[in-house]
Amino acid sequence: MASIKAAVWSLLSGGFVYLYMTNHFIKANWVALIWIVLFALQTTISATKKGTTEHR
Repeated sequence: MASIKAAVWSLLSGGFVYLYMTNHFIKANWVALIWIVLFALQTTISATKKGTTEHR
C-alpha cells in the first residue's frame, strides 16, 4: 500500500513539474488542485485513525 501511495504522489508531482515547465499552466493548476485535495484527504484520514482510541 505504501508503494502505491508513493507512486501516486510521484506521478502527481512529476506531472505537475512537467506541465508547469512546458507552459501548460491550466493543466498544471488542475494537477496541483488534485494534489492538494488528496493531501488534505490523506491528512484527515490519518488524523482520524490516530484520534480514535475508544474501544467498543
